[in-house]
Amino acid sequence: MQLLIGWLILILGGFLYLGQVISTTNFSLAQRLGLQESPDHSDPILQRAERYVAYWDLVVLGWFPIAGILMILDYQYWPAIALISAGIYFDTSGREAAKILSFRHEGVRLGTQKQQKLFFATYFCMAGLACLVIVYALYDIVRA
Repeated sequence: MQLLIGWLILILGGFLYLGQVISTTNFSLAQRLGLQESPDHSDPILQRAERYVAYWDLVVLGWFPIAGILMILDYQYWPAIALISAGIYFDTSGREAAKILSFRHEGVRLGTQKQQKLFFATYFCMAGLACLVIVYALYDIVRA
């Protein structure tokens, strides 16, 4: 199970991190790839917020793929890194959802309906995966 979860968070976490690398280095490319909201269907305030969030995500979201590598390698301290990174992922998913809901409440254009559904699905996946990692890491700590 540890190996499976490790690969899962390495691949999914790595994909999300790569998306933020693209968003910080070439935001218009990220928009064309669907990693960011379409400029034709979203307000500038949202685009600015997403660009700044991408910069911060480069600092904090890299820990999830690192935790995956440590799980795969069965490094002694993987549970601690996994707990920290999963906590970050859980917090990030909730904050992103709250931010978007706040923007929606204020009438900010948030991209197409398809994009909004995709991004919210991503937040739910992030939160679910974070919960799985937290539970598994705590289980590993307790049984040790």
